[in-house]
Formats: sequence, structure tokens, C-alpha cells
Amino acid sequence: MAQTDGAGETSRAETQGEEARVLLIGYGNMSRQDDGVAFHVLERLRQRLGLPSSSADVEEMVWIEDRLSIMQLHQLTPELAEELVQYSDVVFIDAHVEGMEWEPVHWQQISPAYRSSMVSHHLNPTSLLALCETLYGRHPTGYVLSVLGTDFDFGEQLSPETSALADQAVLRLTDFVRTKGLIAQGDAP
Repeated sequence: MAQTDGAGETSRAETQGEEARVLLIGYGNMSRQDDGVAFHVLERLRQRLGLPSSSADVEEMVWIEDRLSIMQLHQLTPELAEELVQYSDVVFIDAHVEGMEWEPVHWQQISPAYRSSMVSHHLNPTSLLALCETLYGRHPTGYVLSVLGTDFDFGEQLSPETSALADQAVLRLTDFVRTKGLIAQGDAP
């Protein structure tokens, strides 16, 4: 029986009897405090799952029998489409600002849709999924996990408020990878 992601959604791979392959993409500017929250979330997730810490010079690391990949980037680019089509599910992790009418820790399934960007070489998650569909005729099931940022000044430390929200985001990701069968129910409290 296919598992759902906790929000009632089942990935394409699971409905076809394949094992889920999940890609977690954290992106933002690590040098602008809360804009780098995705990197903190992924590092805390690694610790929670007992995985090795990231290295500053490594963009992608693959764990758990090649079914869970973690990628850390400054921004989303068109070249990622080729990588994304190899996965059943992708979670885009980033920061958001007050006024977006999102919860402080926002989780949402997304669909492919082209949306203009202020910079031509930078894409948003929905446009990247649409590019996958256009180029390859398929796309992974996409999700956004966004954490409210409050301080975007120079520095690598999170504000206390965003740091507390990052812990909640780690719990959300832990539940997600558990529903995908990547960790057992008793693993990673």
C-alpha cells in the first residue's frame, strides 16, 4: 500500500510500486543570517538522523541506500531539472519574510507552473518543476518547506526566533522522510 506524505498526498513512484527517492534542496544565502536557515535545518536533520555533517565544499550528499539526497545551493538554476527527474519527491527548503500570509513554518505541496523571476538565471520551485515537465515529460512531486526569517543582516548565525522555528522544520522533515519509508518509525525521535 502506498504511503502518504502526511498531508494525504502519495508520490508517483509509490503509486507505481517503486521505492521513493527523495531530494531535499536547501537554498539561500548563508552569509545573510536567517536567509541561510535551510542550511541550518539540513544540518540539524543530519544530526537527528545520525548522518555525517555537511562539508562546505560538497553540494550534494547521498545517504540511506541511495534513496535520500541532500543538496545545498545558493539558488535554484535551470540545470537542476536534469537532477530532479531522478527523484519521486523533492522538498525545497528556504526562508520567507513576514507578510507572505504563510505560517512561520510553512509546508505546501506545489505543482509545476512557470512564474517570472527577477533574475533570468534564477528559478523558483514551481518553475523548476515546470521545466522538468517540459524537458523530460515528468517531474517529481514537489513540496516547499519555508521558515520565517526575521534578521537578514550579514552573519551566519540565525536569529533566536528563526532558530526555534528551524527546530520545528526539522521535525516536519523527519516526519516526511519517515512517511516515505526512509527511516523506521522508531528511528530519529
